[in-house]
Amino acid sequence: MWWPTCSTCRRPGGASYELVVESLTVQSLPRSVRTAAIAAARWLVAPGGTLLVISGQQDVWLDKPTGPWPLSRTEMESFAAEGLTLVRLEEPLGVDGKPRWRAEFSRGT
Repeated sequence: MWWPTCSTCRRPGGASYELVVESLTVQSLPRSVRTAAIAAARWLVAPGGTLLVISGQQDVWLDKPTGPWPLSRTEMESFAAEGLTLVRLEEPLGVDGKPRWRAEFSRGT
């Protein structure tokens, strides 16, 4: 996932994608850059658009020195900012039987 610089994130209008899917990318990034990556994902969503976020759960997966570092519930909920609202946050089981996060966010028109 490409993310814009902070100055680009704050430019009026943002990007204009009706559907943005963030699947396992943020959990692959060091925690030091997650805030910027989450902001970039929000920035990509057009008015009336949807953001779908999928990740492992931090409390279920063990952190490894080389990642991935699954998201906490707080990190998942942090996508709901700057005009995005949380529609649903689900915990489906993966093929290995471990729960995942699956969240849908929407931006008003």
